[in-house]
Amino acid sequence: MSDGEIRVGHDEREAAKRLLKEHFDAGRLDADEYEDRRGRAGDAVTRADLDALFADLPPARDTDQQRPVVRPETAATLPAGKDPWAARKGALTGLVALGAVALFFVTGKWQWFLLIPIVGLVWTLFSGRDD
Repeated sequence: MSDGEIRVGHDEREAAKRLLKEHFDAGRLDADEYEDRRGRAGDAVTRADLDALFADLPPARDTDQQRPVVRPETAATLPAGKDPWAARKGALTGLVALGAVALFFVTGKWQWFLLIPIVGLVWTLFSGRDD
């Protein structure tokens, strides 16, 4: 996987918006360009999406690269209240619920809906977390 294919998160998109604001304040971007690039920064999915926003702009004053620093987040570095497993739990719950509904319609048995709380309980017990 190339560096440009790596996905970015909320922090990287916000850092890119701050850099765009610096360029706007320095007069390198007019209001329309700034708003357009700011919107594209908010929609960015990969590093390449963010890099394209700065291709024709000089490096920021205090750094020799435009891209915000990307650190892998660990549980120790996460701010309080930010759960890295929350998205996985939500996805698993959604898939189980969807599967239960599908199995209900295929078999006609309501017991499939019991999978939803059972999977939630198993997830909580074996994830090692007190959620």
